[in-house]
Amino acid sequence: MTIVAALIAASAFLGCSESQRHTPTPITQSAPPEAFPTDVAAALEEAINAWAAAPGHRGVSAAVVLDNGAEWVSAAGTEATGSALRPEHLIWIASITKTVTGAVVMGLAEEGVLGLDDPVSLWLGDVPNVDPQITLRQLLNHTNGLANYTANPELDRAIERDPTHVFTAEELIAFVGPKVFDRGERTQYTNTAFVLLGMVAEKATGRAITELYQERLWAPLGLNEVFLPGFETPAGPVATAWAGDTADGEVTPLEHMSQITIGNSGFGLFSNARTVARWGPALFTNQVFGQKMREQMLQIVPAAGNIPGESGAGLAIRTYGYLAGRSGATAGAHHSGPVSCSSIRRPASRWS
Repeated sequence: MTIVAALIAASAFLGCSESQRHTPTPITQSAPPEAFPTDVAAALEEAINAWAAAPGHRGVSAAVVLDNGAEWVSAAGTEATGSALRPEHLIWIASITKTVTGAVVMGLAEEGVLGLDDPVSLWLGDVPNVDPQITLRQLLNHTNGLANYTANPELDRAIERDPTHVFTAEELIAFVGPKVFDRGERTQYTNTAFVLLGMVAEKATGRAITELYQERLWAPLGLNEVFLPGFETPAGPVATAWAGDTADGEVTPLEHMSQITIGNSGFGLFSNARTVARWGPALFTNQVFGQKMREQMLQIVPAAGNIPGESGAGLAIRTYGYLAGRSGATAGAHHSGPVSCSSIRRPASRWS
């Protein structure tokens, strides 16, 4: 048995052939799911309530899905207005977005629409400060050497100039600085790669990345509580957040579009823990693409060591040493800072 867990904590502001299309399997059940163990549910409720009550913490949304279909979904603490945070509230899920964009690209590769070893220049031509020979695989596993556009102080100034501005992928890539290292030399986490991957997917298909998410993933899987701000309408109530550490710093995210649209296909999606927990097993159990592509996704390169606990990177996923066991465990993505989110899959026998 495996457990997939999703945690979104808001502390401040926020088997086919390679050429065949693998149709995602809807997340439906022919029989009612088994009941979630009551003792485990009680322990989880106690844990998230304690977390939300701790100094400096605000609210947390969490979900656990067992492979027998049993689910536990809950929330604790408050959003910025002081109202209770609810499980249906949509929160910035940050870099879990990378698993989604990666899944689209890997699905297109499985179909032969593009190749994981294609150079990025094949699809995007010359892009300033982007080595034209970087492959899509190197974008996916963070071995590309690209500078993070989010580290450019000019982007911060652009955000402040017009809070209503919706950044496009092309505008964001213009903030990429000189390379950090030569492609293939080592790994280092970067948001830039996944904005480029979204642009490649759009170029290869002639479809917007939001359309690709919807047509290839969300609709087939039956997931509808997720959206990309600036390019889609909210798929539910969006939680208010804090700007800083004081209660008087209330922020309505959709009134700060320049801030929440800098993630794009790298870390821009909003969703809730329930959706993230359901997305996890879909990604890892061949519901999104076939076994051969899954095996490529799980080919791990050593981590750079700049993120605590990280032990390696696969294609659009990362592994963590404190979760690893003989059969392994994988964290789909994690983003620290104003919003912290994790999607974790591991065998139930080693859950603690």
